[in-house]
Amino acid sequence: MSGEKTSEKEETLRRLIAELRLMQSSAEVLQRRLELLRSMEAELRIAESALKALRDVEEGTPILIPIGGGTYIDAKIGALKRVIVGVGADVSVEMEPEKALEDLSNRLEEVERASRAVEQQLEQLLTQMEIHQEGISRLAAELRGRAGVRET
Repeated sequence: MSGEKTSEKEETLRRLIAELRLMQSSAEVLQRRLELLRSMEAELRIAESALKALRDVEEGTPILIPIGGGTYIDAKIGALKRVIVGVGADVSVEMEPEKALEDLSNRLEEVERASRAVEQQLEQLLTQMEIHQEGISRLAAELRGRAGVRET
């Protein structure tokens, strides 16, 4: 009869390990999604900050425009009458600066909400993983204890 209990415990242990591996994969996906959302949030904050700063700059003010690799172009500000905003799927829309700021603010709120939701999912998943790990450790210890009893 103790052989049946051991077999059931071994099966439970295998199931818990398989579930833990699935949870680990899901946690990795959520981590990558969270990193992407944080990157998007940083880009939106930079765009919002730059647009706020530029709307107060007088026409003709000299600026340096970064073009990548630590390289800049010397230019002068023109009239800030329109902003071209990417709306996804390689589509851009021309907007007035205030409308563009409103759009950036709305998108930033959406990304922040999504980040909080993913963080919450990840936290719940990590808690569940911890519970599974404890169950695995407990069952493995029980099985080792029974194996030790049979060997003597």
